[in-house]
Amino acid sequence: MDIEKLRREFFVSTDLAEEDLARLVQALRPYCAVDKAGKVEVRRADLSGRQQIKLVLAARLVAHKLNESISEELDADDLSGSTGLPKNQAAARAKECVDEGFAERSARGNYRARAGRLDGFFLELSGSVGASRATG
Repeated sequence: MDIEKLRREFFVSTDLAEEDLARLVQALRPYCAVDKAGKVEVRRADLSGRQQIKLVLAARLVAHKLNESISEELDADDLSGSTGLPKNQAAARAKECVDEGFAERSARGNYRARAGRLDGFFLELSGSVGASRATG
């Protein structure tokens, strides 16, 4: 058996491959956009506060992978500015994202999404948005 193939199948990558980026950009486009400075604009009002925070974190991670001059990390002020949530609520929702393993918090108090958790978020997002449209 090819040892390199075994490595690729067994070890989890924390980086995003080029084909992953293309797929993630397509998944993000209906929900948000990122400007050249890295500010995320959430386009959907039907998302919960936690979903908005996850969306902003995911968008910034993908933006960083496409343009390294954009930081993948955001603080509570950045999250509040992108979501419209008050700063204290944005920080609380970001802490929930860390607690559930979607994001990490740096020593400086900034937050960043974990690449390996994005697919699960998009499944959650597509299911919950579809459910809210069906019931709402």
